[in-house]
Amino acid sequence: MSTVTIQIGPHKKSVPFTGELSLSSITAPYGLPMPCGGHHTCGKCKVKAFGSLSPLTSEEERLLTPQEIADGVRMACSAVATGDCTVILPDKDHRQGEVLLDGTQAQVEAEGWGIAVDIGTTTIAVYACHGGKIVRGAGELNAQSVHGADVITRIGAKRHEELHQIVVSQLEELFVRALGSDAAPADVKKIVITGNTTMLHFLAGYDPSPIAVSPFTPQSLFGETMPASRYFTAYENAELYLPPCISAYVGADMVCAMTASHMTETGGTVLLADIGTNGEMGLYHNGKLYTCSTAAGPALEGACIHMGMAAAPGAIDRVTLGQDRELLWHTIGEQPPKGLCGSGLISLMARLVETGQLDETGALEDPEEAPDDSGEDCVPIGDSGVFLTQQDVRQVQLAKAAICAGILTMLEECSLSAGDVDTFYICGGFGSYIDPHAAAVIGLFPKELENKVKVLGNAAGSGAVMMLSQLYRDTAAKLREEAKLIELSTSPVFMEQYIEQMCFES
Repeated sequence: MSTVTIQIGPHKKSVPFTGELSLSSITAPYGLPMPCGGHHTCGKCKVKAFGSLSPLTSEEERLLTPQEIADGVRMACSAVATGDCTVILPDKDHRQGEVLLDGTQAQVEAEGWGIAVDIGTTTIAVYACHGGKIVRGAGELNAQSVHGADVITRIGAKRHEELHQIVVSQLEELFVRALGSDAAPADVKKIVITGNTTMLHFLAGYDPSPIAVSPFTPQSLFGETMPASRYFTAYENAELYLPPCISAYVGADMVCAMTASHMTETGGTVLLADIGTNGEMGLYHNGKLYTCSTAAGPALEGACIHMGMAAAPGAIDRVTLGQDRELLWHTIGEQPPKGLCGSGLISLMARLVETGQLDETGALEDPEEAPDDSGEDCVPIGDSGVFLTQQDVRQVQLAKAAICAGILTMLEECSLSAGDVDTFYICGGFGSYIDPHAAAVIGLFPKELENKVKVLGNAAGSGAVMMLSQLYRDTAAKLREEAKLIELSTSPVFMEQYIEQMCFES
């Protein structure tokens, strides 16, 4: 029998095992990020480890610097404990980050205590409500990230039962935090949980595998009510409502966002986009509702970027130009720079386009060699010590092209141009923090939409709060019934636009 000692700050825990044990299985309960889902490609699951361990893998030799190797840094997805060893995790909770709780919300009539939840791929937001009004919110990074940064990677992990347990346990903790001392679980009468179709599958314990392969058939599109005790035993007096999804990739979160925006109740042509790992969009024109989704991937939220990170203290969230057009940076919490979050990434890319350091093909002009011995071409962000690599640029190109092409395809479906849109709503954690001008500069959306942007914040969460009332559940059901789905995967217009939108216009 061997023992792994897990050390977090002054705290230690011993884990006995026989044979061999992957470090990823040890670190998973602590929420250590693993954006690539353990495929040894992102290099973000770094820990310090000493003792009886497997030799360095070729992936570790490629992704770790000589100094990191000398300091005992290993990749949890690659290293294996073969005997007694110690694993040192950073003295912090990996689930803590900037979670968007604010949103636009109508007054709703709902008696007693209720809980509304938005399970995002990246973050989870929970709201404790009384009488239809939010009393307190709580949020964290989604702990399922230990099995990948995006839904496809998590589905590919083939661990839906474990992912079910992760999200249920995390929600139980967040419920308690949101309720505080104001109410007990027995006081809660209604719970509404929204999310994309895959997130709701994980919550319900369903196997989401069919969502990942053609013809993309989910096990359920939800829109149902059940006893909350089915998943949360302490909430025996509450009903649980899961809002309806429109398709495998246009989920209940989009239905909730459209409900919160009232986009189908106002005149004119209205576009709504939830820009994140899965870009979901809705277009309302001449009394008809169109929806689509496009796989932007996690790059826009920093997950697959060389020095990318969550929106947490120390993340560069804004880049500006100085008098001599040098790159100036700002970090969340005014902390020393550690990496780039999504809003900082978009801001930086825009500055590079404006200064000509990034040409129309996405090639860096006069790049430097990365200082971490990776050999990558890069551009440093002033004196921050943080840099952007050429490969990072390519990841953003793929993501921004997918979002913009999705928007243009939907517009063409209605014989519209971007200039015909009256209002462009942006919602979601990433979308609500980006600078619309920077986003337009890099081509995340057509430039004609920049001055029509209205930010809704966490509209999915706001819609979930509204659905504590039966009135808005009826609205959700109507939206699902009326929505026309545009399948981008089979659209020649989308493929043509996708290739065209890869370029940057200076």
